[in-house]
Amino acid sequence: MLKSYKDDWLELSLKIGEKAMQNPDEAGAAAVDYLMYSGYVTLAYFWARMAVLARQKIEAAEGDTAFYHAKVMTARFYFDRLLPRTLAHKQALMSGAENLMEMPEALFDVAG
Repeated sequence: MLKSYKDDWLELSLKIGEKAMQNPDEAGAAAVDYLMYSGYVTLAYFWARMAVLARQKIEAAEGDTAFYHAKVMTARFYFDRLLPRTLAHKQALMSGAENLMEMPEALFDVAG
């Protein structure tokens, strides 16, 4: 599962780079959602590592097994409830710069 997110991340990086070569605004338009996507995937990697270690500790009956069970449950929560937010960030960052840049500058000064 995590590998597919990593592969998607690489593909998104390449697509944004390609679009930015045609229009530099594309990189800026994608930046926030790209960083959010990257953060969620990076945290998923660390939660996966923690869950693997916690399962090993549980199986070996080492340390506070209740703590390790809580780690596994928290990792499951992260993967089920938080990591799917990457889908919205992916959709937003791929929507391009046009929807951000189409409003004429004069319309930003509606009070003037």
